[in-house]
Amino acid sequence: MKSDSLFWLFWVVIAFPIAMVVLGEILVDMRAKGQKMVTVVEATRNLIIPSGVIYIVLHKIIGRTLEGPLVRISATVMWISIIFTALTLLNLILFEGAPEGSWQSKVPKIMLDAGRLFLVLLGAAIVLSRVWGQDLGSLVTALGVGSLVIGLALQDSLGNIFSGVVLLFEQPFKLGDWIQVGETAGKVEEITWRSVHLMTKAGNVVIVPNSELSKNRVRNYDIPNNFHELDLYLTFSCDDPPNKVKSVLYDVAIGTEGVLRDPPPIIRLAEYGDFNIKYLIMLFIQDFSVESRIKDRFYTHVWYASKRAALTMPYPISTQLQQEIVLPSTEEKAQQNRKSLLEIPLLAHLDDELIELLSREAIWLDYAKDEVIVSEGEILLGMYLIVFGSAILTVTSQTIGQVAEGEFFGEKATLLSHQVSDFSVKAIEDLRVLLIEQKTLRSIIENPRSLTLINQLGESMELRRRLIKGLNS
Repeated sequence: MKSDSLFWLFWVVIAFPIAMVVLGEILVDMRAKGQKMVTVVEATRNLIIPSGVIYIVLHKIIGRTLEGPLVRISATVMWISIIFTALTLLNLILFEGAPEGSWQSKVPKIMLDAGRLFLVLLGAAIVLSRVWGQDLGSLVTALGVGSLVIGLALQDSLGNIFSGVVLLFEQPFKLGDWIQVGETAGKVEEITWRSVHLMTKAGNVVIVPNSELSKNRVRNYDIPNNFHELDLYLTFSCDDPPNKVKSVLYDVAIGTEGVLRDPPPIIRLAEYGDFNIKYLIMLFIQDFSVESRIKDRFYTHVWYASKRAALTMPYPISTQLQQEIVLPSTEEKAQQNRKSLLEIPLLAHLDDELIELLSREAIWLDYAKDEVIVSEGEILLGMYLIVFGSAILTVTSQTIGQVAEGEFFGEKATLLSHQVSDFSVKAIEDLRVLLIEQKTLRSIIENPRSLTLINQLGESMELRRRLIKGLNS
């Protein structure tokens, strides 16, 4: 046996077992610590070293020539193991666990696939040239003829692939963006060589071929800003002052959950119709997937707010009323108000004179579920009595209590003018309240026959003051 063969035999018999044992111990330690490089060490131990040993045994020790099939196969397996391990190492170093916002995290999956394919083809060319002795020039010529036939058979699929490459370089959208292609709108869940996977608002997955993306207009709702504009139109009577309508619509928009305050809503008079005025409402929202829910909340709250502000949203002019609507007379309405007032426990002990005053001066207001009646820090217009429904009281988004039918809030308005609310009040179901404005309220509490009412208001004010103090301490 030649000395060169003895040298390689020494490495196979001595170095190989030692290397396997050492790498095995390293693997155990790395797995226990959860280190990401464990896959590289594992591939080195289980693929590169064994395939390298087989190559050394066949070529260096037994003496098989490089042209022999067994040597070539073992060399090919060794090169494949080296390429696989190198790609794994490259992926771990550059892309695995890349921090959010880094350039690595922004690289599309299709680009990573293209890079891996290029490196694999490069490695295959090296193996074919160095191990199997192939002439790459003639091989490329043969592949060119075959590719023509394959290309004709797979032109649709190849069209999708090339369209995907174009999208890769243009990058009109990224994972997580909300886009619209034709009539389909959805969130980009995956970008592949052949297609883009969209998750619709309904939770369905729509697969759009890349060739369709290149042919259709694509709208990206997340570029250049991460908020979306929602345009709505409403009509009001020509008798309603435009500035009043705009103010009511703006207040409703600001109070609608899901509508951003920065940028703020924009209200514009769009056009004059034959019998009404059309207004454009531009809302800005963060989450495009809840667009329909935000529209529902806004439209619902507008109905209640327009009733409170005595605004008129006219019926279509083609609507015909089949019977004459008989409105209650002023006296009948006053009688209804008195009856409703006497059913409120807090007011039941007041005499006829004070009840009559309330029936004339108090304001009946309706609010929708989830609508804010009073905001924390807002100037109180008066005291609110709940006729039916319920609401929650919150301070800095923390609930401190609940009020229901027959109860009240805003009692601080009995003090000096321009008192602000210490808490927010939000309806948890459709709500009707009786607003007793400060002027009327002071006329009532200054009456000596309202002592019971004054005591109740004072007790409530002190109780809520303690609740807020306990929350802040």
